[in-house]
Amino acid sequence: MGLSVLLWSSAAAAEFRPVADRPYRYDTAETRTADGMTRRFHASRTVLFHKTETGYDVTVVLDAVDEQAGDDVGAMFRSATSALLHRPLRYRVDPSGTILGVADADAAIALIADAIERVSTQATRRGDARVLASPLRTLSPERKAAMLRSILSPLIAGPAADRPPGRRQVTLPSRPPLAPGTALIGAETLTRDPSGIVTIDIQASGQVDTAPPRETHGSELAVPVASPSAMIHTLRNVDSTTGLVIESHDMAETRVRHGDATHTARVETTVTLALAP
Repeated sequence: MGLSVLLWSSAAAAEFRPVADRPYRYDTAETRTADGMTRRFHASRTVLFHKTETGYDVTVVLDAVDEQAGDDVGAMFRSATSALLHRPLRYRVDPSGTILGVADADAAIALIADAIERVSTQATRRGDARVLASPLRTLSPERKAAMLRSILSPLIAGPAADRPPGRRQVTLPSRPPLAPGTALIGAETLTRDPSGIVTIDIQASGQVDTAPPRETHGSELAVPVASPSAMIHTLRNVDSTTGLVIESHDMAETRVRHGDATHTARVETTVTLALAP
């Protein structure tokens, strides 16, 4: 049985073979909720894979961006994201799907920093914009490239879809709204349908030792709380014929008790990928 499972797993591996020289439409929708205040953001991109002798050259172009926040946070998001509107980002990717490099990362991050600093004509907000923009300019080349890799990486399944179907325990690293350095133990369930779509469902919840979320409807909590509760749910559908994530849903939530009140921060992100008509 062990040998048969090994052979099945090898045959069913999600190889990285995106459709070359045909554009994909890549949509990202994010909803951020903090203590009843909701902000929505949406971005549409075009992704083109071109096969080379060493892997793929990948071009990502931001076609449209929208936000439904109506506040300074939304304005900063729109301005920062729009800095790359219609400006191609070019990536080198090896045959396994590993992102090796991003061309002109320094210039792209500089455009984002410039846009954040121009976000508001109000003197009271210009200081906040500089606080956000200045660290971008001083990031190391590796960190700048990592920021831009995060645009393409959600589409690449990697080895996660190569595992055999079943349920197993996993440790989930921190991500917003969890503070850095926290982690949760959860369960991963992997299934495969006859068409070759691999579904990876990960859920975790529990207590984390971290400060309360900073974004609490425009105000800080008076004192830190040692053990807020957290919940994470990730669902990914992978096309095993291309090694691409064609749909994903991510949710992370923290709840903090403070006296008689419960403060909640929740981030939900949906990504879809499909060949353009």
